Amino acid sequence: MKFINATLQIIFLLNVCLATLSPPSDKKGQKGVKAQDGPRKNNVLDRKLVIETPLVKDIIKYHATYHQDISIRNFKNAVLGYVTPWNSKGYDVAKTWAPKFNYISPVWLQVKRQSPNIYIISGLHDVDHAWMKSVRQKGSSSNLKILPRILFENWQSSDLRAFFMEPTAHTEQQAFIEEIKKACKQWKFDGVVLEILSQIGKYVDKSVKFIQQFGLEMNEDDFKLILVYPPFRGYPTDEFFIQAFNDIHPYVEAVSVMTYDFSSPQKPGPNAPLYWMRLCVEKLVGDEENPSKCSKILLGLNFYGNSYTTNGGGPIVGTEYVELLKNAKTNQALSYNNNTAENYIEVRTSQGTKKIFYPTLYSIQKRLDLAREFGTGVAIWELGQGLDYFYDLF
Repeated sequence: MKFINATLQIIFLLNVCLATLSPPSDKKGQKGVKAQDGPRKNNVLDRKLVIETPLVKDIIKYHATYHQDISIRNFKNAVLGYVTPWNSKGYDVAKTWAPKFNYISPVWLQVKRQSPNIYIISGLHDVDHAWMKSVRQKGSSSNLKILPRILFENWQSSDLRAFFMEPTAHTEQQAFIEEIKKACKQWKFDGVVLEILSQIGKYVDKSVKFIQQFGLEMNEDDFKLILVYPPFRGYPTDEFFIQAFNDIHPYVEAVSVMTYDFSSPQKPGPNAPLYWMRLCVEKLVGDEENPSKCSKILLGLNFYGNSYTTNGGGPIVGTEYVELLKNAKTNQALSYNNNTAENYIEVRTSQGTKKIFYPTLYSIQKRLDLAREFGTGVAIWELGQGLDYFYDLF
């Protein structure tokens, strides 16, 4: 009998020790919070959800709810939303909240130089005409335009030299422009979002005249050209881009400024500090008040975040963010940094402690206020990564 009792005591102690050494269970912190979804009578502003330090449980509970009248626009300036094939929720978001947008840019297309004066557009297999028709119909009140993003693919140094430097450069560029316009007509696009400046290296200073000509010729056929533009980072090339904007903005519909990815796993921190976004606008606009210049800027808004650990970390989308928040303590509030105007939180998971930067209603509203102050629009990267109640702000 003593042997049996001793054995039971040992088993009990082992269980206690093993329980102590077990990793923390994910999702235990917010166990009692049940998420709601679907339309509501009031928007997030009326429901007092746009606050500086929101509670984790409120984000989990309300992130999938939204105002029932999706036709109301709270942000009157231009809004572009990017949609990617690898994040299918973005297609649904574009349809549901179409009246909130002026432009939708599906990330579909690539262009490459096959041979002299011959350019091939790939990615057309991703084009969804039924979706395009539905988005246009639902976005008719905002006269929504669909402009697929197109970027240079597998261009060799010889291709770039022929396109920008050689005596035949003009005919090469003309062939390129004609191929883009042909695709717009055939596939019923309203234009394109061109990503070129980050891909052409030393030829970037030769791109201004090409972009001007491209914009002119697109406009002649009533097509729109939006140019993806780098943010100010203190690089030697920044002064060139500031001057180039003065030369380019009259010829394009807008420039989509990539004001995100301020930090990285190598240098963890906020996604896009508000002071930096303000600086990017100020650099492009200059000292003088020029509403026409400001209206051509689409200030980049990230709808993704980053989760950092001691070993690095990386990007997260809204669904991942909500799951991570379930590790937080009940009634825990997010922290807020007045300097960066971003929220963050640290949570303990079975993979270790994670510091998470992800947009909140409050941080987005602060950036929309900045856009209102300058008279710029915004460009969202990307629609499938955000939370449903974000769109009440637009």
